[in-house]
Amino acid sequence: MRQTGYTRASTLGPIAEVVGGAGGSIERAFRRAELPLGLLESPDTLLPLRDHFRLLAAASRELADEAFAARLGRRTSIAGLGVYGKWVTRAPTLLEAIHRAGASLPHMLQSATRLVLRRQGEEAVWSYELDDPATEGRPQNEMLAVWYMIALVRHFAGARWLPRRVMFGGLPASARRSIGEQMGADIVLCDGPGSIVFDQRLLMAVNPRLGEGDGLGAEEIARIFDIPAPDDLPGRIAVLIELELLGGRPTLETIVRRAGLSKRTLQRRLGDLGLSYADLLRDTLQRRAIGLLRRPELSITEIAAQLGYSDPAHFTRAFEQWSGLAPSRWRELARAAER
Repeated sequence: MRQTGYTRASTLGPIAEVVGGAGGSIERAFRRAELPLGLLESPDTLLPLRDHFRLLAAASRELADEAFAARLGRRTSIAGLGVYGKWVTRAPTLLEAIHRAGASLPHMLQSATRLVLRRQGEEAVWSYELDDPATEGRPQNEMLAVWYMIALVRHFAGARWLPRRVMFGGLPASARRSIGEQMGADIVLCDGPGSIVFDQRLLMAVNPRLGEGDGLGAEEIARIFDIPAPDDLPGRIAVLIELELLGGRPTLETIVRRAGLSKRTLQRRLGDLGLSYADLLRDTLQRRAIGLLRRPELSITEIAAQLGYSDPAHFTRAFEQWSGLAPSRWRELARAAER
């Protein structure tokens, strides 16, 4: 169902700096978007997503630059997103950061929006999807959102990291070259949402700043944002998978019974989102494995058993496929990052 979304002014990043630096008038852009200039000094203020779109469109027209939001995105940082940014960048792995980003986005930063992770062979495809019906400025907003996603991955992969490909829908072909120059990545025009594509092994990358405190009451926040919204089917199924893991490896039959859905209905509804039960099981196993590996009192054998593996060697092989590292080596790197 289409819904009107809201976002915080902080998501606009250094818009005044970029517009002014390119010789434009930020005052004129705000006036055309019918927004108060005071938003620049009030990053926590909420505004309708359609007004956010309209301002980006006005700034793009002010500079006659179809790639304006890509240029703006180069100056963005996750740190500029306040508590939300701190919360996602304190995750132990990129996979957990992506989970936190998606689970908490509608509560902390922007509603009528989804961040969806899909697996395609050896690649991860992370997408920014919108339910808000507004169209003016939508492509500019998508470009900016993708840059925030790239900024989050760079927190784990390094400041020079770039995705294998960036995919955009609804962009004029004439803008492809200029956007590619700004983003430094191969741009693919498609019918789907804005997405970044990268090697899925990166999902298990250790946070290089794992030992930094966040002062956020992380456990309390985790409990709040691990509660899925009623319409978040992948989130609801992930919760049931975690529950079943407490008693052994979950089966699809058990999950559909707990979810109150038929097997066919669950598979169809997940398929409509480009997901499968196997995807959700793998994501949950990976996230659970990382949490257990951070507990030094647990042996690899004990962790394997808690994840439903009858043989520790099977867990080790699976973890190596996920991350390119043995679980013992991942644990060593995590301990080093915490010091």
